[in-house]
Amino acid sequence: MKKRKANDGRATTDGAHDVDTGNTNDGGGFLSSWVGYFSRRRDDASAGPPSNEQLIHQSLSQMNNIMMRMEEKLSTVSNTVVTLESRCEQLEEKCSSLETILESTSRTNKTLKYHEMLIRNQNWEYPAPVRTNDELARADYDDEETNYIYGTSQMLKRSTEALRRGDFPSQNVFARGDKGIYLYIDEGFPSDDCINDELSPHWREFAAALKHFKPAFDVLSDDYETFITFQNAQLNRETTQLIKEALINTPFNRFLFQYSYDFHGGMSTIAEMMGNNKCLQKLELHKIQDMDRNDITELSSAINNHPCLVGVNINECFSDGLGDYMLQSLLRTDEWKLEILSMPDNHLLGGGVESLNVCTQLSDFLATNPRLKRLNLNDNILNDSNAVLIANALRSNTTLTDLYICRNRMSEVGATTLYRRALCDASSLNSLADSNHTCSIESFQILEENRSEAREINRAQKLYGLLSLRNIVQTNVQYFGEIDVNLLPHILEVVQKYAIASMDGDKHHVKALSIVYEVMRRWEKVSPLYKLG
Repeated sequence: MKKRKANDGRATTDGAHDVDTGNTNDGGGFLSSWVGYFSRRRDDASAGPPSNEQLIHQSLSQMNNIMMRMEEKLSTVSNTVVTLESRCEQLEEKCSSLETILESTSRTNKTLKYHEMLIRNQNWEYPAPVRTNDELARADYDDEETNYIYGTSQMLKRSTEALRRGDFPSQNVFARGDKGIYLYIDEGFPSDDCINDELSPHWREFAAALKHFKPAFDVLSDDYETFITFQNAQLNRETTQLIKEALINTPFNRFLFQYSYDFHGGMSTIAEMMGNNKCLQKLELHKIQDMDRNDITELSSAINNHPCLVGVNINECFSDGLGDYMLQSLLRTDEWKLEILSMPDNHLLGGGVESLNVCTQLSDFLATNPRLKRLNLNDNILNDSNAVLIANALRSNTTLTDLYICRNRMSEVGATTLYRRALCDASSLNSLADSNHTCSIESFQILEENRSEAREINRAQKLYGLLSLRNIVQTNVQYFGEIDVNLLPHILEVVQKYAIASMDGDKHHVKALSIVYEVMRRWEKVSPLYKLG
């Protein structure tokens, strides 16, 4: 058999293989990997399981890696928080800037509306004729009627012209800086259709000017109080309706109705005027006569349901027990809002079972610590029994700051009882501490025990005053009773505290050291402490 060429890449005829161990082709790589595989298996078999040390090292290494990743995340979160905080600050600045812009825009708009009102009225002239006294006399009016018509028409003309100019007709009437409309009409009250017809054009002009006057309120600063007063006013049905419509949403802070009046609809008209003015804060009625129980129900409902009303003054309006009914109606509410209630000269608490019940209701009301800060019951018929009920109520009251009960039927004994039981019960230090320390009572003598606005100062002055009076006769320790001697440091501390609070130059107050000396020298429970020392 012929042999193939040596370099043809095929096997020899005898089947022999040439193996070159230095070759790096696939056949050689396979053999090497095969050998390496078996070598590793032998090494692994000889190594055995990892030791505890190795396991701990591996765990620590893993935990370290986890902590590093957590720190990286926390750093990212922290940076995000800082970015968000910075963004929030920027947004707050923008909001504040926007609010400022809105406020400025609002003020500008209000000012523009006010000037628009002035521009509309710049060529306005009062159209209703004002007849002279001679002209009215020639029209067969008597002197009283002539004076009434002329005075009222002149007053309405002046007020209307001021409103058209953008000005409040009256200023500084009730307080410095107040602005409003004071409709004062001379007494006499002639009531006649002809007179009403004579004055109707003037009332229409006034109501029209008032109806378009709201922009003038909007440019006032917040510290101004605005008012409208009707004094001796007589309004027929047509005029009453005009005034009611003009007052809708006109933001007066105070309504005043003084002396006898003749509004069509009576008290329901006033109640409706109140309901139409959500800015109303004070209501005053003075000498409004002839109110009945229905009027009282309407009025008290309007007062109790008004959202912003805080002060009510009803002066000399009731007799024959109707004042008690008015007070009861006001107290009969679950949401008391008033801070000032003034009801002088209304025949309140005039005696009898009904009046006693009303006073009991009043005292129960005061004991609940309502929002009421000032109560004026001057010139009524309160007696000594009423004084006791009020005194008991004041012991648990901390909001009432002023109580006026001058010119009632309370004797000096009743006033003294009110003072001692309510303001300064000196029967013991505890009862004195539990007395009223906020209210000043003005009776036929001024009871000014609570002179400071700070309740704690009043309390301290009273307690130290009692300690001082007892010290003069060396009787303080007689009242210590079963007090534990271990409280001695606290007692001395309190003496010093009250002494500091009572530095007002009161001639009855002794030096704190004098009281301390008395306690240390005369309190028998202190003596054993010296021996223990």
